[in-house]
Amino acid sequence: MTNDINNTTTTTMAPQPTSELDTPAKDLTATIPDTFNQLPPLPSPPLPQHPAFHHYKPPVPPTYPGYSVFLAGSIEMGRAIQWQSHILPFLHNLPLTICNPRRSTWDSAPDAAQRLRDMERQVDWELQALDACDVICFFFDKATMSPVTMMELGLWARSGKAVVCCDDGVQAGGDADADANGNAHKGFWKGTNVRMVCERYGVPHVRRFEELVTEVKSMLARKGMRVEEVEWKGESVDEEEEGQEGGVSL
Repeated sequence: MTNDINNTTTTTMAPQPTSELDTPAKDLTATIPDTFNQLPPLPSPPLPQHPAFHHYKPPVPPTYPGYSVFLAGSIEMGRAIQWQSHILPFLHNLPLTICNPRRSTWDSAPDAAQRLRDMERQVDWELQALDACDVICFFFDKATMSPVTMMELGLWARSGKAVVCCDDGVQAGGDADADANGNAHKGFWKGTNVRMVCERYGVPHVRRFEELVTEVKSMLARKGMRVEEVEWKGESVDEEEEGQEGGVSL
């Protein structure tokens, strides 16, 4: 942002994210405080898990026996809230393959060449899953910058399979949102850009996480899933994470 006051110029630059290649080993499952209360309570009572619900993380290659959802959205090497794990209990009563790029850990190799190979393997896993999945679910954590998520939205905005949750700090009617005291409501730093891309290319766009779950199910229905008919009503099965360790209980 540049301001010209009395012939002086002040430039404020947004902080730049750290390259994944320079990031030390991290536990990407660590609890991240939901400072802006973006995540709603989990379903109560819990929804039973469908026997045909499968959750994949890198580097295990997913299989696609039925409908599938890719969890695109904020990760930032573990700085984003755990929205990916939070959405699973809202969807696991459906026969779905979930592709979740937020792996459990990021192991930083000692040499640069190996770090590059690991990063390329991760990106290749994501690109293949993005191609294969029926629905791409975008969530922008407004406490992050999420440049990769914005890039992926640009790639898939015309695909007809994207749904987006991005709080832009604006009410549905177009007015700036504020609390009872008139304080501005914080939105994602590029929320207006995201919203306008969605409007231009007909991408379903919502501002609240609970609305995102509804849009994911609506997009699955458009792709042919009879959502209400296939919802699991029986006993819940043990939920498994078919990720890098394979079959690890969540």
